[in-house]
Amino acid sequence: MLFVTTDRELLIPVGHDLGVVYSGADERRQQVRVGVEVAELQDHEFAVWLLAHGIDDQDRPTRSSLTERAVNVGLEAGQVAEVAERFLRDGLLAAVDPAADGAVEFACQHQLFPLLQGLGPDPVQPWMQTVGLLNQPVAQVSVAVYDVLMWAQLAPELWSGCHDATKVAEQAGAPETDPRTVLSGVLGQIHGLLCVRAAYFDRRRLR
Repeated sequence: MLFVTTDRELLIPVGHDLGVVYSGADERRQQVRVGVEVAELQDHEFAVWLLAHGIDDQDRPTRSSLTERAVNVGLEAGQVAEVAERFLRDGLLAAVDPAADGAVEFACQHQLFPLLQGLGPDPVQPWMQTVGLLNQPVAQVSVAVYDVLMWAQLAPELWSGCHDATKVAEQAGAPETDPRTVLSGVLGQIHGLLCVRAAYFDRRRLR
């Protein structure tokens, strides 16, 4: 099956990086866990997966922008296309338009896990929230995204997490209480967290 994507669809990496495993003097693979399965990636495959996280908080990787960045670091365009196609098929990548109906489908099938602590409002921009470690901010997000991130690991999937976050917002008197709008905001900003490894996506846990 050929996955045809558009530049409205963001590429979102799925899985948790477990580090390198060596099987010989010159044999190394990068392990990425998705659910209870572990994929072992060659260096060029891992580079594609890493680039899908974005390179900074302004980067929103699409199929074309990922290919362009991969070529700039020495990979071949055809090689990148083959790897991305296989990752989309195997679930290591997802192509999602935050404004389209497919965003809800993605959110029902995946869970968001925070990897850093919530540090609360930014002292200079108190309408923004920060995440980091040991009182050292690493990333800055909106209140809606922050609420989803802090509650996401308690929800069986991202869509439930968006509903939970809107309930928290409603109790606090915040104006944003529509889960669909929250989801679009999360997916539109999520690479700012993924690129600094503040969070990762995994498959929805089956109970």
